[in-house]
Amino acid sequence: MVKMRRSARVSAGASSPSPGELRHEFARNEETAFSGFVYDPQDVTRRFVVELLLDGLPVRLARAESYVPELAAKGIGDACYGFSFALTPELVSDSRVAEARLANGLGPIGASLELNEAAEVTDSRNLGAAEWMGGLRFRGWVRCPATESPIVRAVVDGEPIAEARASGFSHIGGIDNANLVKAFDLHLPTDYADGRVRRVHFITEDEWQLTVAPVTFVAFPDALEQFFASFGDTESERLRGQMLDRLLPASAPFTSYEDWRKRWDERAQSHSPIVTVDRPTAVVLIAGGNEEISLESLDEQQHDNWVAAALPALDGPGSFDPDELRDFLAHDGSDAEVVVFAPAGTVFNQLALQGLAQGFAAIPRARVIYSDLEVSGEDARPWPLALPAFDYERMLEQGYCAQFFAMDRATVLAALAARPTNLYRLFNSQFDDNSAPRNEQVVHVPIPLGRMPPLDVVAHSHLLAKASLTHLMARGIAAETKAQRGALLPAAAVARKPYPRTLTVIIPVRDRKDLLATCLSSIAPALTKSRARVLVVDNDSSDADMLDYLETLKRSGTDVLTVPGAFNFARLNNLAVEACDSDDVLLLNNDIRATDTVWLAEMQGRLAEPDVGAVGALLLWPSGMIQHAGVTLGASFAAQHIGNDRLASDPGYGDMLKVARECGSVTAACLLTRRSDYLDAGGLDEVRFPVNFNDVDYCLTLRSRGKRVVWTPTARLYHHESASRGRDQAGDKASRFERELRNLRNKWGEHLLEDPYYNPNLSLDAVPFSALAWPPRGWGPRVNHPPSAVELPPGF
Repeated sequence: MVKMRRSARVSAGASSPSPGELRHEFARNEETAFSGFVYDPQDVTRRFVVELLLDGLPVRLARAESYVPELAAKGIGDACYGFSFALTPELVSDSRVAEARLANGLGPIGASLELNEAAEVTDSRNLGAAEWMGGLRFRGWVRCPATESPIVRAVVDGEPIAEARASGFSHIGGIDNANLVKAFDLHLPTDYADGRVRRVHFITEDEWQLTVAPVTFVAFPDALEQFFASFGDTESERLRGQMLDRLLPASAPFTSYEDWRKRWDERAQSHSPIVTVDRPTAVVLIAGGNEEISLESLDEQQHDNWVAAALPALDGPGSFDPDELRDFLAHDGSDAEVVVFAPAGTVFNQLALQGLAQGFAAIPRARVIYSDLEVSGEDARPWPLALPAFDYERMLEQGYCAQFFAMDRATVLAALAARPTNLYRLFNSQFDDNSAPRNEQVVHVPIPLGRMPPLDVVAHSHLLAKASLTHLMARGIAAETKAQRGALLPAAAVARKPYPRTLTVIIPVRDRKDLLATCLSSIAPALTKSRARVLVVDNDSSDADMLDYLETLKRSGTDVLTVPGAFNFARLNNLAVEACDSDDVLLLNNDIRATDTVWLAEMQGRLAEPDVGAVGALLLWPSGMIQHAGVTLGASFAAQHIGNDRLASDPGYGDMLKVARECGSVTAACLLTRRSDYLDAGGLDEVRFPVNFNDVDYCLTLRSRGKRVVWTPTARLYHHESASRGRDQAGDKASRFERELRNLRNKWGEHLLEDPYYNPNLSLDAVPFSALAWPPRGWGPRVNHPPSAVELPPGF
């Protein structure tokens, strides 16, 4: 018989230790926050419940199980013995003494605290946070002066394994107390992508704890789809992994780009060997950079059927004489079927010419092909510039696709009829004929096939502005263009002159007179210039001040539509659109505040294009962070606002926040559209999307009908997001949000993962345009296809 002996300390009937046998601490962190720790040195597996008392009266209970860095440094158990309390200012101000005790009256923890003394911050609880983004990626924030950028360390099993500097910004707090904090973005080492469930703590370099409880995560070396498929050949396992990849996408930081590129280059070549396409190719280098660097890289091409020429500058960097180009194609380049254009100084990837030729072979209708690019940092390290599929608006304002592209010979010769003198005009001249289809013949290869040389951004911005204006004039579009200051790429502001059209601004409300009054007074100057009317949609307001204010609005000539019943944002707007008779409608939240008079004319100018179905604006939180810069589809297998991780002054990834561009959707918090398009599309879906994602569904419906959705940074407003009704991911609204999210995935699921405006090399976690996908979702040539919905039968 095996004899067993159980320690009396952990037996069911053991007496609890007295506080004198324990190790403990109690401190005040802020005016209303307290924390400490307690553990038994004789049995570190025990956990205690702590009671907080104010003036002898118990007010809070907490379980002492949060991570304490100083205990971890001493090797005390798992170091999870901390507790904390956050009280209201009123509760603390009315009290004189705070005490912490073991629950059930087992004795004090630490010394009592006199509350009439100034609080001294002795711990870091409530000074930061961290969240798992999927895979090995974590993001969080630290409350510290804006001038500081503390280092944050990730700790697993008591060992620091990674660190990042909190040099970015984030927005926290409620509607009335929103503020900026410093943000960090951290990826753990790839060794931790082993399929094991782990816990990670986050602390600052001064050992301030940012996570009250450890963050649990699990990561896999490759996609979960591949991991599950490795268990067998069954399709069900692969599909299981595919769904998990969509819900918990993995990513890699941009700083790991070179390793990321090598890893997936090798994987792609082993699974899909390069197929040689032998099409005679002419390479045209435009003056302004180091021609020899480009020619040396061309000598390394795997595609060897090429001839190259460097055209002299016609009128400064980036310009050329169209007659010189015509002569080259008529003589040395006479056999060329494909013509590649790039600024001199471009370094060509070894597979560049072959990759472009393959694009023409894969999509025979293609007239022009452009690819992703690399840019060089100050230390000559390459960084990826992952571009969208063809975006006409961004082409006009950034010329992003004209830095490195290929045209078939016939398209080049046709374009020369417009006598282009720079690459921007050469590229956009193919769209001078309004009848020519734009998207189907422009192909994007999502592989970096060249490294851009440093550009004279100022000079190129002037070239772009002139080229875009010439193109719009050729189309018969009245517009003005102005060179802007780009950070990485050229920039030009395009302002089309809107046609005289009537407009109704629709604002749903329920109480909150303060929000509505502020909104109306701020937008009034712009509405006066546009002769727009306002239609307030009142949904069961009960506040006496609000009801009086609505009566005042009616007497002053503002239309008020009363719609009783449960809050259904889609239904409120649908009834309002049916009730008005204007050409256009602007859906606007009551928590919007304008700061200038140009925003509305800017949006109306974008809608002057007949193929634009909806226009959105740049919305800012009061803290100065971006709340909305368009919507990306697919992130977290849903739809995410772009720019939530950026300040209003930030140029964004690839300068995308500085220029107008097309996107998957824009928010109905400020959405301009034609009334006829709204009615033809059936309005907002009141059944599947009564509150959430109705704007995404509407924009996708417009795009499925060939319309473009445009976002513009020139229309800039403040948005106190959900100020009048709260957030939808919490409380009793969460179930409705989840139901509407399921409806979005069911109806548009395939397109969510193939957003043409989001590059397959970028991660699908909750912060778009901030990391690389692990693995990339595909490197095949792609065009900007309109989305297609899956119509579900009733009950599904």
